[in-house]
Amino acid sequence: MPNAVKKEGSRERILDGAAEEFALAGFSGARIDRIARRTQLNVRMIYYHFGSKKGLYRAVLQSIYEEAVKIIEATRKDCDPTLAALGLYFDLLTDQPRFADVLVREVLDGGKHLKALFKDRPELFLKVHQHAHHIVSAGMEQGHLRQMDAAMVVTSLISIVCFMSAARGSMGVFLDGRVPDPAAFKSHLFQLLLDGIRQHPTAPS
Repeated sequence: MPNAVKKEGSRERILDGAAEEFALAGFSGARIDRIARRTQLNVRMIYYHFGSKKGLYRAVLQSIYEEAVKIIEATRKDCDPTLAALGLYFDLLTDQPRFADVLVREVLDGGKHLKALFKDRPELFLKVHQHAHHIVSAGMEQGHLRQMDAAMVVTSLISIVCFMSAARGSMGVFLDGRVPDPAAFKSHLFQLLLDGIRQHPTAPS
């Protein structure tokens, strides 16, 4: 039992250190030896758990999506799942900002590793993206949201929140040195994004 606990703990340490390395350098620029130094584990231990750099990177992407699945599951009984899911997704990227960094780099590199992940684990795509499409489509059918392309709405909302989270270090350049706190940033994004997709009452003539 102690050995099993140790191995499980080392796996989580590697995933944590790898997320930081991939966030900073992307897949191509990341180095296994730097991940080993970050985690204070040897390179052999990393290969023992994940087999290769590609296997480790795929595991990091998978862990991000598994967290996103938890977010979707948490909103199933919410009276406003669109708002709740976006809020929890924002909280995830605030609590784990490296996730946004990794995803933005992956998308800019063409998303081939995400495509491979969804091919091997199609349920992750279904539980996150497809379910998010259903939530948005339901909001449109119920008249809460404007009639738009649901897939484009989901992609746009996630992309904006993800990119803005990844760009947190450079915001001061455009805001006269100010960096908004997470609560203020969340409030701003909610107003900006949700007002753009919500159905607005027709103004009286």
